[in-house]
Amino acid sequence: MKRTLFPVFLISMAFAAGWIVFAGMTQDKVQSRAYAGHESDRDIQNFIRQYPQAAGTRLDDCQTCHRSGVAGTDTEREYSPCGYCHLLQYPSARYKTGVPKNYEDTLNAYGLAYKQAGRTTGALASIAGLDSDGDGFPNEREIADLRYPGDAASRPGQPLAPAVTLNWDDIRKLPHQAQFLLMNASSELFDEYVNYGGVRVKDVLEAAHVSLNGVVGVTVFAPDGYSIDYPVDDITGPFPKPYFYAAPGNIKDKERVFVKYPQSIPPGVVDGKEIPMSPGLLLAFERDGNLLESAQYEKGTGRLTGEGPYRLIKPQRDFGGDASMPGRPDRSVKSKVFGDGWDFQKALDHNAGFCVRGATVIRVNPMPAGFEEYDWKNGWPLVAARQIVVFGRGVAKK
Repeated sequence: MKRTLFPVFLISMAFAAGWIVFAGMTQDKVQSRAYAGHESDRDIQNFIRQYPQAAGTRLDDCQTCHRSGVAGTDTEREYSPCGYCHLLQYPSARYKTGVPKNYEDTLNAYGLAYKQAGRTTGALASIAGLDSDGDGFPNEREIADLRYPGDAASRPGQPLAPAVTLNWDDIRKLPHQAQFLLMNASSELFDEYVNYGGVRVKDVLEAAHVSLNGVVGVTVFAPDGYSIDYPVDDITGPFPKPYFYAAPGNIKDKERVFVKYPQSIPPGVVDGKEIPMSPGLLLAFERDGNLLESAQYEKGTGRLTGEGPYRLIKPQRDFGGDASMPGRPDRSVKSKVFGDGWDFQKALDHNAGFCVRGATVIRVNPMPAGFEEYDWKNGWPLVAARQIVVFGRGVAKK
């Protein structure tokens, strides 16, 4: 899944699409919450000139005019309009259906109406009375109520889900938790033992004053809307203590080596023994004593680099289906088969694939009925601000 923000890269993409016009410095210049390229994007400037009350709000964002992936197709999990648009420049071989053929395909009904009307402030005025998304409300009414005019699930009068925003200082005040554990990847060449530092998700929810009564779990979102669900047992229940395996790093044939180790191994960690700690679902912000590098798209490839400022870390649950034993390393599913006992095993817990890079939003499930969800499709402003938003069940109204 492609994710995150790299301003220069995004500016070049938008320029290639013909959507950015570089103008002189004027008092009308807009600082969009979507991404840095919108500082000189004529379309967002047109929108704010027509609707100045929307400046800096949830509508000052890509989602107002752009769509995400197509439901029922290969691209349906491209939740972020940014990620869906990027498929034009960085196609993914795994996507066969629902792929945009041109930039017009990336527009929602409101964005398409604006484009067809001429892409001017006058065009916005001319479509104000239309109901672009077909939800029964004219565009100008939706915009006045800070609802998305191109999304039928966003309607005036519908209350927004209660949400709590935790800042960097709020997170750092919580009890610090150090965890040395295996990150077992299924398709990467190397598994890794990593020293992570952060705070337990349980403590994050307590800091947001969330009651776990009736909670079945949480969904953690990356800044592009990619998400992973975690049951309540992952929040409250203990994980088995991990074991440390030094042998995969000491194989004489370097072609067979498949585990990386940090320069410093914590005291008390012994080969073949339990690692002396109590692992839990962790919101990490440190790796080997250093702050996590913020998640971003890699210029030229569109691949995600960086983990932070926060990464959701899930320890291994079991050893090949035996929940009483922790997991162990194994080679990549793409690796050669050596027959030495360390080859890929599908039954092992490949926990690295269940850890969310650039975690920005936590939804507490089940989502209460009747509310519009928090805007988890674009978490880049939260990455920049080093914030975590918690919303959903058990979150008190503010």
